[in-house]
Amino acid sequence: MRYHKTAQRSVRRPEVFTPAIIQNIAAMSIEKYFMAIFLHRGQLPRNHTMTDLLEEARDFLTIRPDLEATLRYMDSLQRICSVDDIQVTAPKAEDVPRFIEATTLVSELAGKELGRDVSRF
Repeated sequence: MRYHKTAQRSVRRPEVFTPAIIQNIAAMSIEKYFMAIFLHRGQLPRNHTMTDLLEEARDFLTIRPDLEATLRYMDSLQRICSVDDIQVTAPKAEDVPRFIEATTLVSELAGKELGRDVSRF
């Protein structure tokens, strides 16, 4: 997945890729991997926040506690679904490896679901 590879490579260019940009690229990758899982099962999630995707996927997947914590943390940084109460907190540079690891872990879940390596897509 191109978003996944971009997130992985972004750490080499911190002058271009801020932690916030990397977080958003990682989130897009994670969302696409989850959508591959859901579509493979013929389902659509209600919403596309990290927490929504996580909670619906937990109905049929075993998700590591550290991955769950990271996805919830990513959601806590961007509360943008409410028109009246938008809250954005900038991630720190030390958050970046956590975002990239979460992307890799979700890609592995998708790979197991689809029975193939999805990182090349």
